Amino acid sequence: MLNKKYTKLVAAMGITLFAASAQAATLGTNGDFESGAFDGSWIAFPNAGTTTIVGGNGGGFAGEAAADNVPTGATMKFANVGAGLLTPGQAFNVNFDWKGTNGIGGVIDIRVFSELSGGGVSKTDILAGGTGAGLTADWTSFSAGGIDLTTGTDVSGGVTVEFTAICGADAGCFSFLAVDNVTVTADVPAVPVPAAVWLFGSGLLGLVGVARRRKS
Repeated sequence: MLNKKYTKLVAAMGITLFAASAQAATLGTNGDFESGAFDGSWIAFPNAGTTTIVGGNGGGFAGEAAADNVPTGATMKFANVGAGLLTPGQAFNVNFDWKGTNGIGGVIDIRVFSELSGGGVSKTDILAGGTGAGLTADWTSFSAGGIDLTTGTDVSGGVTVEFTAICGADAGCFSFLAVDNVTVTADVPAVPVPAAVWLFGSGLLGLVGVARRRKS
């Protein structure tokens, strides 16, 4: 067996390797719409309105949901990101750029859901609703530094950020919402790279060899 000196060294090596096993990561794909489509982590439900790709903040692309003089809720979902990585009660951050306009009964709704695998939610956070305080016709950051949230009691289906432009029955109602650079960030487990695992194993075998030679 390894003596105490080598046992401590092996433990230190293991701690060093796996202490980095949780790292801040941006979850989901195509949050900036640079593919030019609702793909990656995006799902669009225009319903009776429209969901389209428009010009983004500073160039490139963005997503827009619109309800124009028709009772509907046009929705864009950045869906199920972090599934299998996030844990119940875990801190995470949501940030995005937005612009839009609404009136005559038109409203916007932005929510974050902690999803259950297979359907259902364990927690809902409302980020914006009604006329959308801070919503302007020019691109702005929804909140400098993002919004800090925690997941619900079950987040096996990841988290979903839902953006909806809504109109009721008012004649002339309009609601337009464009979003870009959507990010969901959290500390999640990192898969140990094979090289690191090989290095740790090689070091361990080397120490075992040294200990055996000294014993003999």
